[in-house]
Order: sequence, then C-alpha cells, then structure tokens
Amino acid sequence: MDYIGKPESKSPSNCSDAEIADFMVLVLAGGEVTQQGLENRVRSAVRLSFLREGESLVGVAALKRPNSEYRSSVASMAGFALPSSNFPYELGWVFILPSARGKKYSLLISKALLASAGTEGVFATSRADNPLMHRTLGKLGFSSSGNAYSSRRGGYKLQLFVREPPIGYFLTIDG
Repeated sequence: MDYIGKPESKSPSNCSDAEIADFMVLVLAGGEVTQQGLENRVRSAVRLSFLREGESLVGVAALKRPNSEYRSSVASMAGFALPSSNFPYELGWVFILPSARGKKYSLLISKALLASAGTEGVFATSRADNPLMHRTLGKLGFSSSGNAYSSRRGGYKLQLFVREPPIGYFLTIDG
C-alpha cells in the first residue's frame, strides 16, 4: 500500500532549488505551459504545493497572482470580467501523475493552497474536456464562468472557473 503524505504547501522562497526543479518537471509534464520563463513564474507564485506518495512526488499545484496581461487575456477569451480586486489569485499548474489519478489528489492538493487565499476570490482554468477537474473545482466552491475558448497551446478548449468572495466582502462600514 502506498503512503500518501499530507500536501506540503509553502512559499517558493522556502523551496530548495531541487524542489523548484521537481515542481517544474511535473508542470511541464502536464503539457499546458512552455518552459520559457517558467522558473521565474514558479518562483513568483504565492504558494507551491507538493504531494508525495512515499518518496515520490506525484502531484503539484500553485496559488499565483497572475500578471495583468495574462488576466486580461483570459478574461477577454472567456468573456468574463476578472478584476484583480475581485479575483487576486489564480489556482493553477494542478497536475497529478497519470499513475496516481483517481484518488482525489487534485482535491487534496488544491485545498491546501486555497487555505492561503482565505475568502478572497480565485480563478482557475481547466481543459473543457476534463470533467474530473471540473468536479474537483466544484467541490472547492468554484463555478464555471464565461465561455470555453481555444487554448493557445493546442487544439483544445479551456473553461474558466471562479470562486467568488462572499457577498458583501468588498463593502466597508463607515463608523
């Protein structure tokens, strides 16, 4: 029986170079991002999460503060507004090795990261043909938003998901 550890979630500044390299290997295995500039993007994430089965790294995910260009691009393609004031974070780079799938690890690893976001809004994108990740996002309080749009990385579509902050979260009370 494999031992699954608790997801380890930490700031990239608290990760060793080997941990960053291992994280990037799994992110690249997902086939959703290019290697160019990836290390800088990983190191600028808010939190990285690692999941191990025994001694083997089987899953990764990140909580990011996306740059304005990327945020605008996703919002435009999905036809859904993503102001940074409402959605300061993105849940991304969620990848579980194929040999470890079907064990709800994406839920486990994502939940560890979302605790860092508190009640703030978060968005995520997922392949439109990935109902298992859509189910995971639903369990985490995300809802499908906007329209599916063509990925720049290949012949597939992406779907935007958002976890909105609680109603009234942005209201202030004048004393």
